[in-house]
Amino acid sequence: MTVTESFQKGIPKKSMMNLLRDAINDLQNWLKTFRGGLTLFCMALLIVVPLVWRNDYVTGILITAMIFAIFAASWDLLAGITGQVSFGHSVFFGIAGYVTAALFKNLGLNWFLCIIIGALIAVLTGLIVGIPCLRLKGPYLALGTQAFALILFNLFMTGELLGGTEGISGLPAIVNKDIVKFFIIFGFMIGTFIILLLISKSNLGTILKSIRDDETGADAAGINTTRYKLIAFMISGFFAGIAGSLFALSNRSVNPSVYQPLYSFYAIIMASIGGISTISGSLIGAFLFVLLAELFRPLGELSILIFSIILIVVIRFAEHGLLHPALERIKEFYDKLMGR
Repeated sequence: MTVTESFQKGIPKKSMMNLLRDAINDLQNWLKTFRGGLTLFCMALLIVVPLVWRNDYVTGILITAMIFAIFAASWDLLAGITGQVSFGHSVFFGIAGYVTAALFKNLGLNWFLCIIIGALIAVLTGLIVGIPCLRLKGPYLALGTQAFALILFNLFMTGELLGGTEGISGLPAIVNKDIVKFFIIFGFMIGTFIILLLISKSNLGTILKSIRDDETGADAAGINTTRYKLIAFMISGFFAGIAGSLFALSNRSVNPSVYQPLYSFYAIIMASIGGISTISGSLIGAFLFVLLAELFRPLGELSILIFSIILIVVIRFAEHGLLHPALERIKEFYDKLMGR
């Protein structure tokens, strides 16, 4: 069977149930690896911290980290798995945040329904952004996506309909206790992580990676690369929209600053710290990023310079992320400890 037949004929032969079973088996096998086991341990530790350390400040930091973890993982699917680098990922984050805030405050809809609607609007936005931008490649694609974010930033700054520079504030709290909000957002993060990991290890993930590694070869193999890149934009937009919706509901407000390139820059840093194209690395990178941001808070705008330097160092010296060498050393120590 040729490569083309493998993609065009081999995949449809499997039923949805078989595909799901294969995906679950892949996930189970991944959890048995060192990285998978370490990720599972970190998730369990994350649950314990707010229960043992009853501190609203700490809980708030963890909630922010989980929201950004979803955001970074969505960027990693688009840039790391599919190879479509976006400098305007804040478009999906911001549009979903505004839609969710407007529906929740003005129409009084259920907060969960507002999140889903906001994420679906982000999917539509991914379609709108993806169609023209996918005609571009490399740095032109990155700059094209950033242009959309800047356009929306200026529109929402001047548009009085959605609050202008003040945005939408005074949203009702979705729950009364931070610990309950923590576990709600934790559920969203776990769901996002599992779905994106399953996608990356599925047949769709294989096609997306083939586009990333050799788009010309994928075209020659009969893969409709434009179609699959558009699918990646839409999936990525959906989960970035989930993050944006949760961000608005958690902070009980949203304003045009969410469209600034800085938020897209945050996603890039978080994914880079943990290791691009790993999905799990984005989650770990997000927590390190938020913790470092809290430590650097007294430095003000100087913290942005520090993070910029970190990103340059990662790109130049640590292709697989800053955590990769540390994880390798931990794995070596673990293997020696277990007598392997």
